[in-house]
Amino acid sequence: MYISSEALIPQIISKAERKTLSDFISIIAGVAVLSLLAQIIIPLPWTPVPITGQTFGVTLVALSWGRKRALAVLLLYMALGGFGLPVFAAGKSGLLLGPTLGYLAGMVCSSYVVGYLADKGFTRTFKKSLIAAFCGSALVFLFGLIGLSFFVPFEALMAAGLLPFIPGDIIKNTLAAYLSAKVRTQKYF
Repeated sequence: MYISSEALIPQIISKAERKTLSDFISIIAGVAVLSLLAQIIIPLPWTPVPITGQTFGVTLVALSWGRKRALAVLLLYMALGGFGLPVFAAGKSGLLLGPTLGYLAGMVCSSYVVGYLADKGFTRTFKKSLIAAFCGSALVFLFGLIGLSFFVPFEALMAAGLLPFIPGDIIKNTLAAYLSAKVRTQKYF
């Protein structure tokens, strides 16, 4: 079970003496990383959706943790936020129907797909890691725009939910892909 993934964290856990404990610690660490990165925000005055470090965290976790653990990280993160812990962007919590709920749902889906690609070896090279990262972004934006469409007029949807996020998304995906490919190709593990 532990060796079936080529992502970094499953590879480390496969060599651990106490696999269950290592699994638990890795999931808690993933939630912590995601929660901290979500607090990096740049509010935009024309949209209810801020630029955050959250998507960078989702991509980095998915590329490094693989699909099963990345999905576990995202589901625990969503549950903690849903139960009132301030883990979402700007210290928010709750899963009420709002303009950013679609993005959160997209992040869960993205974690699984990008994690799956990481399991299949996409972190062996920067190019493949970047392809996986952009696949995840497409899912986040798809779900996010669908959710946001209930809160902003259709003619303003792209300006409110996609276009201002593309430059940052390119930077975040490039950094996540670089880090995951670089660490994965090192001979530390």
